[in-house]
Amino acid sequence: MPLADAWDRFFWSVIIAIFVGLVWLKFLDPVLACVGPGLVVAAIAGGIYFYLGWRKATRGTQSVEGTEE
Repeated sequence: MPLADAWDRFFWSVIIAIFVGLVWLKFLDPVLACVGPGLVVAAIAGGIYFYLGWRKATRGTQSVEGTEE
């Protein structure tokens, strides 16, 4: 994965984490009244987005390398 693609994936994973955190604060915080799990859920959502993109790029690179042989 080129650095530009990794940076883009990282940027969007941070944006997703912020969005999930804000949704948590808006809808679930008044019910549960605890911010800690919301931060963990937001970080996990961003991490999953980054991981899935990284895995997709790695598989794409491996398939391209496999066809060149």
